[in-house]
Amino acid sequence: MKINEVPNFLKEVQEELKKVSWPSRELVKNATIAVIIFTLLVSVYLWGLDILFDRLFDYLYK
Repeated sequence: MKINEVPNFLKEVQEELKKVSWPSRELVKNATIAVIIFTLLVSVYLWGLDILFDRLFDYLYK
């Protein structure tokens, strides 16, 4: 991109951003909560598997 094309590019970017359908505040809040809950659930599940396999291998290789 040449330096003289930058202003035109920025103008086009601004025009495209006006066309974007932005999510509502409520949708963003609900999606964020869902992601946090899902992340916590997966973390607890993986933590449980880690403990299970740790104890299993300790028992097998003792």
